[in-house]
Amino acid sequence: MSEYALADPQSVYRLPANFDFQNYIETERELWALFPETDGKRVNFFQIGITARLFVEVPDDGSDLLENETYVFMPCADNTMRPIRMEAGRRLTLTEYRMAHLTAIRMLGKLNPASTVMQKIGRAILGQELLDEVRTRIQDTSE
Repeated sequence: MSEYALADPQSVYRLPANFDFQNYIETERELWALFPETDGKRVNFFQIGITARLFVEVPDDGSDLLENETYVFMPCADNTMRPIRMEAGRRLTLTEYRMAHLTAIRMLGKLNPASTVMQKIGRAILGQELLDEVRTRIQDTSE
């Protein structure tokens, strides 16, 4: 596993039975329409500082990540949440970012059933020691 991967790229998390992948992927398809260069591949975008980049799925051959690649946990058709290997594409204009963000907001409701899984992934990445430190500091602040 790459020293830069925050989670095992082979990890798989089962989504709850009430997660509707078809409903979710319909919204992701809106991103395909906004960014036709993604050619129907899995797509995401990220704000990085005060810029944003488009990320598009690339084949995962198990090799170490390239400088312009990352893994993104995404819902999959087999009712799991898995890391998808993605490559940074072009930067987004402010208008494109806002349009993509509107689509992402519509996705939020569709991702609600997966929130417990996403929290579990986040806790695994942070690790128990860090989470305990956060709890201690929050507790100290509230007293």
